[in-house]
Amino acid sequence: MKKLYLSLVTFTVVLFMFFGVAFAQVDKSAFEGTKVNWKQFEGESISLLLCNHPMQATFEALIGQFEELTGIKVNVLTLPEQQFFERQTAVLTGKSPEFDIVMSSPMLNWKFIPGGALEPLNAYLEDPTLTDAEFYDINDFFPMVIDASKVAGNLYAIPYQVEAYTIYYRSDILDKYGVTPPETLDQLYEAAQKIKAGFDADGITDILPFTSRGIKGAGTANSAYMSLVASYGGRDFDEEGNPAMYTPEIVAMSDLWTKLIRDFGPKDWSVLDWYDVKDAFIAGKAAMIIDADHWGAELDDPAIAQNIIGKWKATHVPEGPAGIKSNIWAWSIAMNAASEHKKPAWLFMEWASSKPIMLEASLKYNNQTPVRNSVWNNEEIIERTSQWGQGTCRPLVTKNLEEYAALRWTPNPNAFALSEIWQEQLQRIWTQEVSADDAIKEVQNRAMRLKPPLDWIK
Repeated sequence: MKKLYLSLVTFTVVLFMFFGVAFAQVDKSAFEGTKVNWKQFEGESISLLLCNHPMQATFEALIGQFEELTGIKVNVLTLPEQQFFERQTAVLTGKSPEFDIVMSSPMLNWKFIPGGALEPLNAYLEDPTLTDAEFYDINDFFPMVIDASKVAGNLYAIPYQVEAYTIYYRSDILDKYGVTPPETLDQLYEAAQKIKAGFDADGITDILPFTSRGIKGAGTANSAYMSLVASYGGRDFDEEGNPAMYTPEIVAMSDLWTKLIRDFGPKDWSVLDWYDVKDAFIAGKAAMIIDADHWGAELDDPAIAQNIIGKWKATHVPEGPAGIKSNIWAWSIAMNAASEHKKPAWLFMEWASSKPIMLEASLKYNNQTPVRNSVWNNEEIIERTSQWGQGTCRPLVTKNLEEYAALRWTPNPNAFALSEIWQEQLQRIWTQEVSADDAIKEVQNRAMRLKPPLDWIK
């Protein structure tokens, strides 16, 4: 399934590159009526470093329109995820001007800010020769994605696509066994237990009651688990920058979370990434999962998910004592501080994240979930997304965008390292190598060396 997914992505990218400009054409008057001279850097060139992703495919499909509007040539290098991360780190830490713009995210930004590798964007937003403030309308972005892109009052990236987290479940399976959609972690465990009992009675051995990411890395701890930490009133560091994860509530939650996976999840949980989880659900091999809330488009696509069409629904991530608290990951675009073409690079960032282009990206290329209020609430987008999950998915995504979701990590250059330590200890609880108490205490102890800068959290 991984190979199939990668093949589909590659095929889609090729189609976009050949045909994108042909079937996506934003009316140029939307830009020509602004107060910005889009031709002011005509003849210059900029270079983009992008990660292989639907957002990247969208950019490449639409770049011809930017070049026509501005006269700026755009060069693009797209790499698979791991190679992208390696090249991004080499370029930014090496202060290389090779790429003017890189795909990024808040947690990635934090790695590069201390060395001055990312350009603060406030001055570009405030320059009337570069930005028409009324046209661009920074307040149209959902506040939580802008807040996540700031450190110490400086904006370091423009968000483009966000994911919060949700429970997807097979409504046909839950209905068959009389299982109520779970609302808490305890109920999620009980639901998996009932589904397993039903499977055992029916001799079903090839469907997991529950699965989730488990591989060591930032993406795993960032998704379901960090959402649970927040819902149980926990956090990584307190307001004074001290480690704060070792609490009775987080220990108990971590124990139940790993027990859920051990009792009812995959035996190879420690090596599963997001695509493994999605592929299992699409193939009809999992009854419940927790992952990105923008998957509704794929899970309802007959060309991809024919096994589960009309058989799945969604509900919010488990509610804890502190309420419903989803974490986020926001793909963004950031400017290399070593760029020699910063102003034309900003014009691309402004253009790409403008209302007309983000709407086109969502309508033509299903680039979900858009981070602008006006785009998410566009009539056609509402009609399309309201079909997801038998009507259950869009209300959850909206709640995440407006209320439930935020970046739950403290801004910290060491956030990636901490997330890997944390997931490693969760794996040790899962294998019953250590107790949950000892594991979370170990995370707290090791986090003492990974504390965030105080001026980032004040």
